[in-house]
Amino acid sequence: MRSVLLCMAMGACCCMYGQDVVPAQADAQSTIHVSAKLVVLDAEVENKKTGNLIGTLKSDDFVLSEDGIPQQITYFSHDQLPLSVVFLFDLTETVRPALASLAGGAREVLGHLKPQDEVAVMAFSSHAELLQGFTTDRSLAADAIGKASNMKTGDGTFIHESMYEAVDEAMKSTTPGSRKVLVWLTDGTANQENSRTRKIMGKEAPAYLHTKEEATASLLRSGVVVSALIDRTAETDAVMVAFFFVAHMGDIRKYADQTGGPVLNTSKKEVADRLAELIDQLRGRYTLGYKPTNVKPDGTFCKLELRLKPDAYAELPDKQDVVVRTKTGYFR
Repeated sequence: MRSVLLCMAMGACCCMYGQDVVPAQADAQSTIHVSAKLVVLDAEVENKKTGNLIGTLKSDDFVLSEDGIPQQITYFSHDQLPLSVVFLFDLTETVRPALASLAGGAREVLGHLKPQDEVAVMAFSSHAELLQGFTTDRSLAADAIGKASNMKTGDGTFIHESMYEAVDEAMKSTTPGSRKVLVWLTDGTANQENSRTRKIMGKEAPAYLHTKEEATASLLRSGVVVSALIDRTAETDAVMVAFFFVAHMGDIRKYADQTGGPVLNTSKKEVADRLAELIDQLRGRYTLGYKPTNVKPDGTFCKLELRLKPDAYAELPDKQDVVVRTKTGYFR
């Protein structure tokens, strides 16, 4: 992703790639070039067995590489940044039995957010619909969540189109330096997106459906983190058995894996608690920055790998089994 300036004081948390910044010339002979090329990513480190976050690590505990080439971490922070959260409610038939409890949990978790956190609310099926733009007014967010809980649709889940539209909305965040996150409240199912399924279950879909590749490229350019709370209903299981040729699981998890975001399962009774846990995981992430040592053309996809040094495990209690979650890469 290309950017002119990166203000580290704001704790930016998305992958950014800047061009050389050329200030105004003092005279015709002198031009000062200031390099602002920096890639910034955020990462979650947790105990694999318990799911508890590990928040005691230092910059020297990490090993970061881009396309297999080690990189020097030049910026490191564990500040709890403000969140720009987009709640996305699945309106499809298999989720309908759980929609009220998902909405109730979301309304309750508004009180778990910090005053500077902003919230947007969307509903999705064959496309994503904005119900409330970013706001810190909890009453407006609660009203939009209530509206979502009463909505119905006959369309299926076109997750790639919905993802593309949700990322676009997340980029309209109004809080500088916030961590932009999508929280999908769903059963995790999706439908094939083609001309046949459009006729059957995509009557409200846009004229042009964005592809998986387009949605993925938009997501990885944005720095948005994908997360999900999954409530798999009895209707979900029935549809997966009866309509396996047009319905499938796993797409939302794949998108989350690409951004290093958490995915949690829930039931009706524990939605609020699990959603609060999800928010805490999104907030308690590390932020790392580095200047790439390899030169590549604009538009090139660069693969990232982040892991802990062997010595770091020795300092963890009981040499914990650790998982490091971050985005898989970014576009120059």
